[in-house]
Amino acid sequence: MVRLLETFFRHRLLLLGPVVLVLVGATGWVFIQPPTYDSSVRLWVERQTLVPDPNSNPYLTPAQEQAGVLTELVSTKYFDVKVGKRSPLAEAVRTSAATSQGGIRTRLMRLLHLAPEPAPLTQSQVDDQVYNTILASTLVIPTGPEIITVTFGSGNSVMAQQVAQAIVDQYMDETLTNQRVAADAAVAFYTSQQKQSQADLSVADKAVDDYLLANPGQRSANAIPDARMLQLRRDDDAAHQRLQSVLDKLDQARLNRVALDQSGVNGMRVLDKAEVPTAPSSIKKVILQAVGVGLVLAVLILVVGVLALTWLDSTIRRPQEVETILDLRPVGSVPRVS
Repeated sequence: MVRLLETFFRHRLLLLGPVVLVLVGATGWVFIQPPTYDSSVRLWVERQTLVPDPNSNPYLTPAQEQAGVLTELVSTKYFDVKVGKRSPLAEAVRTSAATSQGGIRTRLMRLLHLAPEPAPLTQSQVDDQVYNTILASTLVIPTGPEIITVTFGSGNSVMAQQVAQAIVDQYMDETLTNQRVAADAAVAFYTSQQKQSQADLSVADKAVDDYLLANPGQRSANAIPDARMLQLRRDDDAAHQRLQSVLDKLDQARLNRVALDQSGVNGMRVLDKAEVPTAPSSIKKVILQAVGVGLVLAVLILVVGVLALTWLDSTIRRPQEVETILDLRPVGSVPRVS
């Protein structure tokens, strides 16, 4: 440990020079960063009562539950591509990519018509850039039991406002569409069950009628039904109950499907629409990132530099190091005279 400290103080200028350059570079990086504008949308969410959600978690607030769902959607390319097409983001990505391809020399040559124009981006490349942009610049947080705040950051204030609003609008459409698909599936399922139950009921009714035709004595109101007649009537009653249960569920599924065509039934509404920000967002986050990266690099340079210089240094500084390094016994030493 003492030898490491001696190495540091002996080569302090050599070690601190790169550290200063790293810190100056981090400071310069902060100043050259373009301004970023943040636009936010506040969304009210509540538990559905008219059309209950079977996947609702009673241990989470509506805001926590829906914020988790929206965060998962933002992390998918399917959702982000739809947001990009719904807002001017996709076209902006295509336009900026067409004008920024190549270096300064290539651009000058294009102005002089000495170089071909850049090839336009494919739809897949545009979708990838839109996905990466939305994923990196979107923040979804629950700010209350029933309020979600969706924030999108961009170098263009108008773009920040339009994309933030598009994210919320697309999410509301996706939620309502998924509920309608589920309701349509329920209606189709119970409709098929109704047909099957009606067929089973017809078979049960026919079995009772055929048995009564074969045994006229069982038709009398005072007749004591035999075991076969009792079983046929039980089967017929069970078929009636199954059909009635399916009809009740089918009616409820149809009611839910009709209700989903009404506005506001999904329990969501926009409280504060996205507005065009008038001032750039705070650079505290950028400064913290620069300070963190600068400190990590500085410590890494110091540690690696001290270890490397100590390993390369073969100087004998103390009498007790002579025997260890040279395998020789020292005869004497001359003390340092100030």
